[in-house]
Amino acid sequence: MSAGPSKTAEAIVAMLVPPACREEVLGDLHERYRSSGQYACDAARTVPMVVVSRIRRSADPQLLLMEAFALYVSFVGAAWLGDRRFLEDEWGLLRLAVPAAIVVAASTMEYAYAKAGRQSRLRLMRGPMLGVLLAIAFEGVLRISNPAMALPAWVTVDGCAADLVMSSAVRLLFPPADDGDGRQRWKKG
Repeated sequence: MSAGPSKTAEAIVAMLVPPACREEVLGDLHERYRSSGQYACDAARTVPMVVVSRIRRSADPQLLLMEAFALYVSFVGAAWLGDRRFLEDEWGLLRLAVPAAIVVAASTMEYAYAKAGRQSRLRLMRGPMLGVLLAIAFEGVLRISNPAMALPAWVTVDGCAADLVMSSAVRLLFPPADDGDGRQRWKKG
């Protein structure tokens, strides 16, 4: 029997596990090591559950919903100001929800992977910025692969700009707070 998993396998798993619980998870996986295949299966089962657990501990569902609503309103507002006919399209409102959902997903993942403790105000905007970049990239790929489903360029640009302002405002008004046990929680207004 081997002493433990390879350094490469442990490094890959370490990148996937949120920093707040990395040491414990890697230690548990190391203790249960029997073979490379078993380690890979164990990590594939464990890492998603750890990420979900970290999201549950670090994000407040009410504030995420508020952020999602603000993001969706920013895209609807961009379409409203630019060309109201877009909103009358059969799939127009649903198409506007996709980039907002991408930004919320990126923000949520950023909460899970944030280091424990208080974050600077600038670091609080990292999730929305990453989400906006992913939304622009998604719309670019969609524009190449299926132009009929892509948002007009002006809606994407204006919506992402408003998106960044709205999401950052929500995060600055309601930043996560440290419980003292290393876990982040949202401060209640």
